[in-house]
Amino acid sequence: MGESVEKSTDDFIISLNSECPKELGELIENSSGDNRKFDDTGFTLALQSGLENLRLENSLTDVVLCVGDKVFPCHRVVLAAASNYFRAMFCNDLKEKYEEKIIIQGVEPETMQIILDYTYTSKVVITKLNVQKILEAASLFQFLRMVDACSSFLTEALHPENCVGILRLADAHSLESLKVQVQNYIIQNFSQVLNQEDFFELPFEILFHMLKSDDLYVTEEAQVFETVINWVEYKKSERLELLPKIMECVRLPLLDPWYLVGNVEANELIRQCPDVFPLMQEARIYYMAGNEVISERTKPRIHEFQSEVFMIIGGCTKDEKFVTEVTCLDPLRRSRLEVAKLPVSDHENESENKKWVEFACITFKNEVYISGGKDTQQEVWKYNSSINKWIQIEYLNVGRWRHKMAALCGKVYAIGGFDGSQRIYSVEVYDPFHNGWTEVAPLLISASSFAAACHQKKLYVIGGGPNGKLATDKTQCYDPETNKWCLKSPMPVEAKCINAVSFNDHIYVVGGAMKALYSYSPLEDTWCLVTKFTHERASCGIAACCNKIFITGGRDEKNEASHTNMYRLEIQ
Repeated sequence: MGESVEKSTDDFIISLNSECPKELGELIENSSGDNRKFDDTGFTLALQSGLENLRLENSLTDVVLCVGDKVFPCHRVVLAAASNYFRAMFCNDLKEKYEEKIIIQGVEPETMQIILDYTYTSKVVITKLNVQKILEAASLFQFLRMVDACSSFLTEALHPENCVGILRLADAHSLESLKVQVQNYIIQNFSQVLNQEDFFELPFEILFHMLKSDDLYVTEEAQVFETVINWVEYKKSERLELLPKIMECVRLPLLDPWYLVGNVEANELIRQCPDVFPLMQEARIYYMAGNEVISERTKPRIHEFQSEVFMIIGGCTKDEKFVTEVTCLDPLRRSRLEVAKLPVSDHENESENKKWVEFACITFKNEVYISGGKDTQQEVWKYNSSINKWIQIEYLNVGRWRHKMAALCGKVYAIGGFDGSQRIYSVEVYDPFHNGWTEVAPLLISASSFAAACHQKKLYVIGGGPNGKLATDKTQCYDPETNKWCLKSPMPVEAKCINAVSFNDHIYVVGGAMKALYSYSPLEDTWCLVTKFTHERASCGIAACCNKIFITGGRDEKNEASHTNMYRLEIQ
């Protein structure tokens, strides 16, 4: 470790005492009537100097510290006042309390001299050659201010060649502040640190923490996979059992599919480890179904050349004006991206153009699909980000609005809605390969303005406004394998004008007059309240992005557009 800070050329000279006047005549005087109080700010320095002189003269010393072949006469009271380690030794009923000579283990004589000089003078010279030994001794004897000074020195001396050694030192002495700073340095300089041989000596817990970071400076996820494999290979017999856990840090869905097949699946370690297969399956499903898979591994890192974004499509302003703008936000980089407006007619009179009102939308394989609407009942369009254009595809068989769309098992569904006279039962499925819509089993309960989401190859339709009733609490579940619907546990409240998103094995529902966010567990068929809001958020949007849930827009109790633009919820 003495060589681990060679990149720092300056010594670090510190005095942990505030400056005091050198002359005792410099006094602070306060008078009040017949009383006069003197605060001699120079006396502290004089006292410290006197104690140091007594030590050098070997006067009044009452204990000898034996370190190696050297002895250090000292004053118990000074050591106890300066260090909790010595305070416990001399003030409790330990044998050292009564001994004249005390043997100190684990410290070199030269380092002990520095520690004692600091104890009596509050000064120490830290260099790249002695910093590790001083830090270890200061940590042992609990000189916390000296520990902080050493930590500061090491932080300023960080370099790709020494950072791993400094991190291991910080971890060994439980120096959390230094540990965090070094970890952040490695995360920001990952590609350079990776080339150092001692990188692969990092313990599992530290490496796991860093590889999980969104800030990890890699331009492609393949670097993370190769780092994991090399780390395991470095001590294969010890680390092979850790492979499934450390592979959770690799965002496999973000790898190029050809790399996944040719490099990951073909890797011998991966092939020998069945516990990694669920992660591989997650990546395959992501390639096939896109947004049907949402996990911490589908979130791009900040420095990778891709972003997970969410889009706010159309809507209505406070003055009831329908908009065609599409807002695309990148929450990780806190930026806004330019996106083509919704498709409109080319009438000279803008009021004659079609309006996208009460339509439905869904993301499928990195494309956005929109369908239906009051003025566009059978139209279906998809947005291609590569060319930044909306492309019209095959019309719906049944015109509808106030409906929902969902992506399930590689296909797109248009569900329920309103046809102008009644709520409809119709459900259609779109096959992108054949560019055609097909009718499937209808809803058990016709509804509009409901919430819809998918989980583990099943489609859930929640609440909504049925025929002959203001709202319903029913939860309908569709299984595409059997082409049948069934009822599940109802919502805690009846609600319409709501929306839902599937996230971390739960379906989150918001909107309507609920003033709350509810969570449904498809695995347990149970509901629970997540949080309450101060206002209604009818017809608001909800989406999962960057491992968080975003809630946007909506109408309040006065049927006015919400003043609050966006909520961001971190669901544990």
